[in-house]
Amino acid sequence: MYEDTFLKTMIDCIRYDEYANKQEMLSILRNSKITFSSASGFGSKSYQRLENIDLRVPVPLLKEAKKYNEVFANLARQIYEETDNMDMKSLLIKPKLVELDVKPMKEHDVYFSEIKDTIIQGIRNAKYLIWAAVAWFTDKDIFQELKIRKMHGIDIKIIISDDQGNKSLIDDLVNNFECIKVPRKGYWGNDIMHDKFCIIDLEYVMHGSYNWSKSAITNEETLATALDKEFVLKFADEFMRLYRENKS
Repeated sequence: MYEDTFLKTMIDCIRYDEYANKQEMLSILRNSKITFSSASGFGSKSYQRLENIDLRVPVPLLKEAKKYNEVFANLARQIYEETDNMDMKSLLIKPKLVELDVKPMKEHDVYFSEIKDTIIQGIRNAKYLIWAAVAWFTDKDIFQELKIRKMHGIDIKIIISDDQGNKSLIDDLVNNFECIKVPRKGYWGNDIMHDKFCIIDLEYVMHGSYNWSKSAITNEETLATALDKEFVLKFADEFMRLYRENKS
């Protein structure tokens, strides 16, 4: 449908451009729907009618969406394709009907730069829970972001390797969060928990080669992200397996 294509184009324009509060705007659009409605008046061409673009936003996000009304409207005008019969009048932010919430949007992406900023923004977007399994965690900036989210009532669980590489931050992690340390296993203790993934609200996951360490920011690293509930739940199952097996 043209409406779905229009919304996806808005999302991609924001994703690949430099917008302030990019992640907040993306979160709004990913949960919204585009419809078109007739508007009063005529366009600049003979027999040309006007129509509005209705951005149907879930009720809990309406207040936030209205802050970006001008940004969304300008972007919609750039995307809109005028015809001899129709032209755009306005973009209107309206409530999304509850019965339209049937198909969750799926989106996968990958990052090779600005990985730490992407992780921090993902943490800031959390509303309910953050479950992270990372082999090494020594980055104090990410630690501070997690402390802020904990102050807002977010459930935070951390799983790390019980390794000397984590000694600089391990006491802070244990004292502030529910932190599970996975011991070395196997012959001579060479087998370690080497995962690097973070689950947000059981809907979004960040995973790849990037450890939450001070040195990772200067390495060549990869971070993949997914807004895909079925995909994310596979990571959640693995997280709970590690959690149960190592809690004691």
